[in-house]
Amino acid sequence: MHLFNASSLFNEDAKEEILNIIDNPEKLRNRLIEVKKMILKVYNFKAYNLPEDFATTSYILATNHLTDSDAPIIMSYYYELMHQSINTYPEIFVFAKENCFNGVSIPKELMPILEMEKVIPVDRKSLAGSMAAMKSASKWFNEGEKPKHFLIFSQGTIYDINKDRAEDIESGAFWLARLLGIPVLPAFIEQAVEQAENRLMFGEPIFIPKNCRNFDDYKQLWLERVIEAQNELGELTGIPAREAMLDEEHQTRKRFKLTN
Repeated sequence: MHLFNASSLFNEDAKEEILNIIDNPEKLRNRLIEVKKMILKVYNFKAYNLPEDFATTSYILATNHLTDSDAPIIMSYYYELMHQSINTYPEIFVFAKENCFNGVSIPKELMPILEMEKVIPVDRKSLAGSMAAMKSASKWFNEGEKPKHFLIFSQGTIYDINKDRAEDIESGAFWLARLLGIPVLPAFIEQAVEQAENRLMFGEPIFIPKNCRNFDDYKQLWLERVIEAQNELGELTGIPAREAMLDEEHQTRKRFKLTN
């Protein structure tokens, strides 16, 4: 089984092509649209149980995390889903771990792509860094027309959702949902594999009360609903979600100690 790696999109020829148009926003955007369509086709992507009001309602899409392909695939699906119903280029605000910006997943020369695609870094080891990301998200949400959507990986790192614990789930999605007054939309994304069908299953939305001061119950609820979505994927399609395969680096659940 060959797991899809997002960096494989950027071979030397592709990198050179994009570098030639990196300062031309219109050409760059058109090229990114082509890439998104290619991703959906190559990985035979399918989504199930999308809320009927998704195109008209703001959501914080909170999924599990199994490969570094998760964000590119969901962002590609988001474009395909939304570009026919809005007049502007569909933007989904993506929270990404800080080391996605270290030149490994995406070459440093291509960082303008992340800016164009509203992908922002989150320093998970710093409370101040995490809050800065949330403030940036809130500012973006409050400017311009709605609906607006966010993508956040609530596990904070690649890990098997079936082995996770509520206390390991990050608070960001719930904190932002309370702040903005919009629901968290749990979803299960299947580990992306080349030459296979790759799927996403949405769960039931979670609403966070404005007076909520402790997110522990909602973390547990999110965990349960993502696992429910995983199970429903098999029941709906007759094909169970493929078993997660993690590399040695991600075999153990990582915890992050926040600092002021």
